[in-house]
Amino acid sequence: MSSEPNPSAEGDGHAVLLDGVVGIRIRRLQALFGSHWQNWFRARSLAVTPVQGGVLLLIRRYPGISQIALARRLRIEPPTLIQTLAPLVKQKLVERDRAADDGRVYELRLTKAGFEAAALVETSMPQHEADLLRFLSAEERQVFLELLDKAIAGAEAAIEGQEKAE
Repeated sequence: MSSEPNPSAEGDGHAVLLDGVVGIRIRRLQALFGSHWQNWFRARSLAVTPVQGGVLLLIRRYPGISQIALARRLRIEPPTLIQTLAPLVKQKLVERDRAADDGRVYELRLTKAGFEAAALVETSMPQHEADLLRFLSAEERQVFLELLDKAIAGAEAAIEGQEKAE
């Protein structure tokens, strides 16, 4: 039995992907990434989503970052960020404090548990990603990452073009 993936397999429990439909493949990979992430970190007693893991890393890098600035960095709407932050605050991984110079602004900081969680995310990600991308050689993985970056840049430019047209 081959350990290589069989993208054309039907009826074997794997998703059947439509030829040439990029969005379905991207969504499928995202779903698989999210499932693996949840299982990986749950086994390590950390209940965070991939986006929440990224938020922890960003807050660690930019302590005191405002919610608005973080939403801009993530390119998400502020209400979406609030939904992402709520479980992190509830788990006492992130603290939201009003800015000393502007009471309308919330600044974000990691708690001690938040720093530990961010460290776990950072140190675990290489193995987590290697597990997911096991069928790619080191060279293929580098090309894959470059192509993803290029696709993301194109998608962002397309959305910016739409927004300017509106």
